[in-house]
Amino acid sequence: MERAPAAPSMPAAHEAAPLGFVTSPDRFHWWGELHDDVKAYLERKVGPAIEWWADLHERERDRPYAVVLGPNGLAVTTPRVNNQGQKTQSVRIDPFVPSSIKHAVVQQQATKPRGGLRSLVSRGRDEQSQPSVPPQLNLTEEMRGILGNLPLEAQQRLQTPFLGTQAITHYRSYYYGNDEELDLWCYLAGDKTVTFATGHRTLPNGVDPQHASWRLTCYQADVTR
Repeated sequence: MERAPAAPSMPAAHEAAPLGFVTSPDRFHWWGELHDDVKAYLERKVGPAIEWWADLHERERDRPYAVVLGPNGLAVTTPRVNNQGQKTQSVRIDPFVPSSIKHAVVQQQATKPRGGLRSLVSRGRDEQSQPSVPPQLNLTEEMRGILGNLPLEAQQRLQTPFLGTQAITHYRSYYYGNDEELDLWCYLAGDKTVTFATGHRTLPNGVDPQHASWRLTCYQADVTR
């Protein structure tokens, strides 16, 4: 019986898309727009925030959403209007297996590009074998372009849990700053795993975004249902 071809052990590396910047309030402003009851509910569900952001929701005018990574889960809020016409927030919780959250620090120094985009596909295969094609995960082009700005190791840590049968069910990203200095947050979530990354980018003049200076913390946790 023929064996099915082995799945690639590494995800595809994405091309860095330009990050656009608009004048807007920061995450602290939008967090302040959330009702205290919502904030208290989030903390009860996921614990004290390890990382978080809040921003203007793309479909609701002048209303925020929030993402909170806690030791006990990931919470994502969405602005709603209930049957009584009151403005509320619905909350999606991905609860974590107790003590399963772990993290790693990823650093990259600014460098001049040495060539084309490197592949994350594992090396060391027999030269005569057919190379595996890295799978394209179920992400928008916009999200792929944002991931492409991250160091290759961070891209790998975010995406690798979703290379097998586990599909990505929801994801978001947020960044704030300017071309020279920015902070970024993003997550990918599936039925079994949540990955999350946050960090600071410094882009010296004349350096390609693919080769910017980064210091990131990458988190991963197991989801329980």
